[in-house]
Amino acid sequence: MEEINKLKVFTVAEATRLIPRLSEMIQQLQKKSESIVAQEVEIDALELVTEKNNSTVPSLLDRKVEEYNHDVARFYAMIDEIQEMGCFLKDLTLGLVDFYSIHEGRVVFLCWKLGEKEMGYWHEVGRGYAYRQPIEHHHGERESSG
Repeated sequence: MEEINKLKVFTVAEATRLIPRLSEMIQQLQKKSESIVAQEVEIDALELVTEKNNSTVPSLLDRKVEEYNHDVARFYAMIDEIQEMGCFLKDLTLGLVDFYSIHEGRVVFLCWKLGEKEMGYWHEVGRGYAYRQPIEHHHGERESSG
């Protein structure tokens, strides 16, 4: 039970407040991901044409590898930043992010997809995007009054 105490549990409003920042970060991650793939192709091509005794190409290759390593490190640092916010990046291509929340007395995931303006869905922990259900915006009031 100690693990659950360490988790960040969000209300719908708290999760919604993170949407602008998450939108920006995920778009940056998507661009960086595309750039990293392109760099990998370029580095592979340079390695194929590099001759051991040619000093010009290796220096270009070294620069490209250094730039690539920097971009990969930044990419993973941004993913770490999202996780430190208490969010779970489930699918970068779709821009899917889950947030722990409490629904009807049990732990569930609030589920947000890039492009959605508000937190509108949830699903059971252990289930994915295909099992999303709409949030009933007033269910919290019923819980507290009952």
